[in-house]
Order: sequence, then C-alpha cells, then structure tokens
Amino acid sequence: MIYRTRRLRHFILHLSKPLSREAVLRVSCFAFAWVTFNQILATTASTAAELSVDQPDKVDVDPTTLNQAASLIRESVTEGRVPGAVILVARKGKIILHQAFGHRDLQRNQRMQNDSLFRMASNSKAITAAGIMLLVEDGKLKLDKPVGTYLKAFQNKKWDAITLRHLLTHTSGIRIKPLFVTPLLQKSAIHPQAPDLRLEVNRFAAIAPQESAGKTYSYNNACYNTLAAVIEEVTGSYKQHLHDRIYQPLGMLDSCNHESDADHNRMSTVLRRQRDGTWSVGWKPGDAPDWPFPRGSGGMVSSARDYALFCQMLLNEGRYGNRQIMSKESVMEMTNPQDNHCEAAINYGLGWSVSEPGGVFSHSGSDGTFVWVDPNRDLIGMLLTQCNGIKPPRTEFRKLVELACIGPDGARGEVHSK
Repeated sequence: MIYRTRRLRHFILHLSKPLSREAVLRVSCFAFAWVTFNQILATTASTAAELSVDQPDKVDVDPTTLNQAASLIRESVTEGRVPGAVILVARKGKIILHQAFGHRDLQRNQRMQNDSLFRMASNSKAITAAGIMLLVEDGKLKLDKPVGTYLKAFQNKKWDAITLRHLLTHTSGIRIKPLFVTPLLQKSAIHPQAPDLRLEVNRFAAIAPQESAGKTYSYNNACYNTLAAVIEEVTGSYKQHLHDRIYQPLGMLDSCNHESDADHNRMSTVLRRQRDGTWSVGWKPGDAPDWPFPRGSGGMVSSARDYALFCQMLLNEGRYGNRQIMSKESVMEMTNPQDNHCEAAINYGLGWSVSEPGGVFSHSGSDGTFVWVDPNRDLIGMLLTQCNGIKPPRTEFRKLVELACIGPDGARGEVHSK
C-alpha cells in the first residue's frame, strides 16, 4: 500500500502542467479512496474470526438436526443418565448452539448454567502444549532437546535420550502411573518450598523409562506434569505464563489452572456413578484441591465458551481477531500426527488426539469433558459434564452435529474445505 501511494504522489508532483482546481480535487479524492481501500484490505487480511452468536442457517447448519443433537443430551439428563451438561457448537466463527441441562450440584439443587465452570481434566494438556510451543517460538525451548537441558535433576543417563517432544507425544518410554510420586514432600528445613511442582517433578528423574524413547506410545500424565515444570523453570510460573500468553489475550476470563483460583459459586460438582445406580460426590466446590499446586496433565478450570475461544484460535491458525496468539507452524505441530519424529505408530499430536481423518483433533477429560475441532467443517463441538465412570452419548451427539452441517453443494454432513 505504501509503495502504491508513493507512486501516486510521484505522478502528481511530476505533471508537466499545473492541474486545475477540479482536477486536483478529483486526484485527491481518488488518492483518499485508494488509501482507504488498501487499509480495509489490510485490516481484513489481518483479522481472524472472533466468536459471536448467530443462527444455524446463517452458517449452513440445519437447525432441525442441530436441535435433535441438543434433545439427545436433554433426554440423557431427564432420564438420569447424566446429572448435568453444557453443550456448545460453533461453525465459521459463530456459536449456533449453547445450552445447559440439569444440575451442576444435585444435592444443593443448583441448576447448570451456560457459564458454569468445569474441571477440564486432560483437556488441560492442549493448553500445556500451547504453553510449550509459545516458548519454542520465543527461542527459549527446543522440542528435540533433552529434558535435562531445562531441568538439572534430569541430567542423568536414565533421561538423556528423552526430549520435550517425547513428553508431549507420550512416547518417552516412561510408565509412571500416578500423577506424582506420593506421598508428596512436606515443608521442612530441607524442602522449605514444599509442596511445589518442580520439587515433585524432580523426583521423576530417578525413575528409568521402561522402553527406549520414541519406540512406543503410552499415555502418561507424569510427562505432562514434567512439561509444566519446564515452563515454570523457564518463566518462573506455569500458571502465570498461561494467563499472560493464552487466557488474557483470548479473553478467557473464566479460565485458570487450579481449583483454588476458580469461582466456586459457578463450579460444578464432580459425581461418580455407583454400582447401584446412585451418584456419589467425587469433588465439590469448597473441597481441598486434588493437588496443592497447578499441574500440566490436568487441573484447568474453564467454561464452554472460554475453551471454545482457545479452539477458535487454533482453527484460525493461531490468530484471533487482530492478534497473532501463536504461529501457524506451532498450531500445525500441535494438531498433526507426530509419526515422523518417532518409530511408534501414534495418533497423537501435541496435547491433542489426531486419530481421525480430515484433520480432526479432539480430547476428553476423566471428569466428563469432551471437545472436538474439525477444520474441514470449520466446526467446534463440545459436551461438558462432571461425571466419571459413565460415558454420555457423545458419539451420537457428535454424529448429529456433523449431520447438521451442510456442504457447499447442499449435501448434508459433507466435509468441505474452509
């Protein structure tokens, strides 16, 4: 735009004859229009979709079929199979379905609301992976460097071959079953900072992998907690890094990485189905957190709309509105299979399951959350509950949502490019 404007100015300054007032006015109007037009083009090109609410038919979604998807979850709640749920569907940057059903607290008869907060459990892993990738962009981390490069406790033969990428893709060979070694260290003269994330993660360094790094895939929470410790070592605070680089820029005002930082007046109670069909409380607002510090494998608290903001940014290849939150290359790393970096046949990206065709990436959480993102359909879908031990009808819900999407040729459920 600057180059073209300079050419226009050069043309005016070097005219052989003076221009009449009318000609000057015409040229000036043309110049103003040209600059304005180019500014609009530049703004349009640099602005990515921001989530807003609209009607399904405005984004090529059949409202009748979409309502059937909502009715499926409503019936599950009414029949007592699920105590409460929030569903959200967005397409082409428009939220076209966002409803709450049932209770967030059965015992207190508190209804679920659209803005109710959920323990996102393993849906936290995508956030942790994004936090790592932002530091890679900053030049502070390298995915294929050993963990010991960043955490001194891991500078030993057991961990020499294990890289950050191995941790991100669950291919480290580490088979630590618990999230942390228990019991946790207590505050003492030797460990005045206890309980502490980095202190607990350092205890993993004494545990040898059962397989060579990169050979096999085995889902592992301890590895993502190690990644959180890496972030904390480099930035000073795992949760502050995520707040400053992800939550705050995206406007994710409901999101945090520890129950103690969340609004308990909006949090949902976690329930477990017993063998006799009754519900027991697994965790309720006001209870002590599962762990006394934020962790990378889980622990995130969020709302449906907040998590959708994160997903929309990924759909936009790292951009949201007029801000580039992450690079396109980082998003590609996160949402594509990492087979070329290890011998294991894996269907995992960085923080996301990528086992499906068509570029779909998804993840679930042990407390009953499920999110999928379909770039070909420009679609975000989520079903959030807080009940483990059962599986809500998420497969059927997703099928109906996808069936509601109308392709460019009018076909129902057709996959198409953005």
